[in-house]
Amino acid sequence: MSFIKKSLIGIFLIGVGLFGLTIFTKDSSGEMAAVLDQLNPLVKESYIYVKTEQPIHVNEYGTSDYKQLASEENGQTRTIRFKGLSELKVDHYLKITNKGAHVITYEEVPKEEVPAKALEQLTS
Repeated sequence: MSFIKKSLIGIFLIGVGLFGLTIFTKDSSGEMAAVLDQLNPLVKESYIYVKTEQPIHVNEYGTSDYKQLASEENGQTRTIRFKGLSELKVDHYLKITNKGAHVITYEEVPKEEVPAKALEQLTS
């Protein structure tokens, strides 16, 4: 088999693998999904919104672990898992920059800045 054919088959298999990983990690909130989404060039960066709740765990350094409902701008919901550098205030709104399950950053935003469809899902 020629080098070109081998290269094309390799590229095709890599593409299929990346696409398969996108499907596998869709709507996942685990640590493995976050790592795979971070590295996968087919997963696009986006924004999701959460209304903060009590953390599921706080370690001895004050880092808090959250797993809660998040909503995209269009109102589609999914579970997201993220860590706070400290315990976050409850019932506040966060705008989370994410790449699939991988959380890049988050910032507190006023209720008025949360898109209407997302707000509807977070307050129901």
